[in-house]
Amino acid sequence: MITMQTEQNYKLELNKVFPVKVDKVFKAWTDSTELAKWWGPEGYTTNIEKMDVEVDGEYKFIMNPPEGDSHVLVGRYVEIVPNEKLVFTWKWDNNENEFPETLVTVGFIDQDGSTELTIKHEQLPSEEAAEGHNKGWSSSLEGSLKTYLG
Repeated sequence: MITMQTEQNYKLELNKVFPVKVDKVFKAWTDSTELAKWWGPEGYTTNIEKMDVEVDGEYKFIMNPPEGDSHVLVGRYVEIVPNEKLVFTWKWDNNENEFPETLVTVGFIDQDGSTELTIKHEQLPSEEAAEGHNKGWSSSLEGSLKTYLG
């Protein structure tokens, strides 16, 4: 669901239940070796250049689509509650146009052996940006992460 927070500020919210335990899903988001196996929309590969999963730790991912130029994603971790919550900043680092820093909150909710994953991506600069990120996140959750978790 996409909602307008202010005229120049959109929020995207998604959720998906996976039939695996919380600790496995959390590890998929916080272990660089595991994250590299699934991160990005279907068809993408991701190189992890930096991933320091601690408060104020930085990350840098190079996302490679099946065709076209790579996308560089950078940010820092804001809050980490093991098996419950992961909050990080998100900024596209490209020279073509300026994309503002946004905020992503990922929730991990135990449901009797399954995990409900919630994603809230805030401070998106336009409806178009929110829709683009909705497509990317949906493909990642419904495709790449679902396949990885089996």
